[in-house]
Amino acid sequence: MADPVTADPEETAFVTTPPTAERALELLRRRDFRRTYLAVVVSELGDSFQYVALMWFAFVTAGPLGVVAVRLADSVPALLFGLHGGVVADRRDRRRTMITADVVRGAILVPVAIAGLAGRLDLWMLVVAAFVVETATSYFAPAYGALLPTLVDRRNVQAANGLVRATAEAVRVGGWAAAAALLVFLPLSTFFLLNAASFFLSGVLLAGVRARRARATDETAPPIRESFAALRPLPSLAIAVSALAIGVTISSGTWIVGVPQLVRQTLDRGAGSFSLIATGYALGAVCAGLVLSRFRVRQKARISLYLWMLYAACYVLFALAQSLPPAIVAGAISGAIQAAVLILLYSAAQENVPDSVLGRVMGLISLVHRGAHATGLIFIGPLFAIAATRSVFLGAAIALPLVGLAGLAALSRVPARATSARAREQD
Repeated sequence: MADPVTADPEETAFVTTPPTAERALELLRRRDFRRTYLAVVVSELGDSFQYVALMWFAFVTAGPLGVVAVRLADSVPALLFGLHGGVVADRRDRRRTMITADVVRGAILVPVAIAGLAGRLDLWMLVVAAFVVETATSYFAPAYGALLPTLVDRRNVQAANGLVRATAEAVRVGGWAAAAALLVFLPLSTFFLLNAASFFLSGVLLAGVRARRARATDETAPPIRESFAALRPLPSLAIAVSALAIGVTISSGTWIVGVPQLVRQTLDRGAGSFSLIATGYALGAVCAGLVLSRFRVRQKARISLYLWMLYAACYVLFALAQSLPPAIVAGAISGAIQAAVLILLYSAAQENVPDSVLGRVMGLISLVHRGAHATGLIFIGPLFAIAATRSVFLGAAIALPLVGLAGLAALSRVPARATSARAREQD
């Protein structure tokens, strides 16, 4: 097993990567990947139902502040437990970790559904449930990300990530549409039960996965520090993950608070129009996933930095939108960029990081991505209370490309530092 400090950087890893990779749909012939793929898709379908119920109950119970409280509750755990989730993924059986997380997520939603059906659902119950579900997800996500190369081989991880992302987003759109139809026949609280059932079914599917990783050989290494040490020989990935932290903070804070405000105050429309923009976001993510499942990108971390510049077009459209269609297009662009960046970064880590610390690196990336939703709400959200909505969007249109440019500038200085370091080692 390669040591995380001496592993080859991403830029040189492509030389040793096998040139032949399987097509995305061919990967479904692999039994273990197929079961894992179905587990993720099923739970995403359940999440789409729960999202509708969670946001609506929070809004009805406590208005916009209720929505903010719930969104913070399902973001903060990533900051608290993301790194530890990666440690567990490296120290414990990854499949069992995912199953345990599914059981916890399903179990917490059952009493929430019962309380809702009995008419006794309070905001604090929603906050606790959102917190527990996201905490369990903070353990599920690194374990899944670290297990994937075992299921499909490292050369196929980009195709697998693209396929899973595209399907998950498509299922999310279908779930939102199905939720609207089911509300004619079912109480809203049953959506919590549907999501609980989806988590239990996901656990059953994962129980049939036979793939195992080799047992970790180093049980005494400092667990958290290795999350960062593993990125030291991968400067492009380290810089891209740093850009992700800043970029998602800006983009998520602007989106979560700004888009509903744009729809309500500027476009003078209601929840249906917001749903259309959210659907545009999901469809953009589907397209990005399909493209990346088909076409392999080599310098993944570097390309992800260029993608941040495309946010300029997205948020300028939001800022200038006088009608719904431009806002839907902006949502689609935003979804495509975000999905592409995540697919590329997860795939870059899965291809190049040694298995012994892969869980910790996946936990770090998951922490950065999911935790940045909380920092976005905290640092960017309040700007809409003191500045015009269009001004904040224009500010994001300027700031997000600068994130990518700063990352590329930092990356341009890496070769000189690396050469100097090698020369000192030889001396």
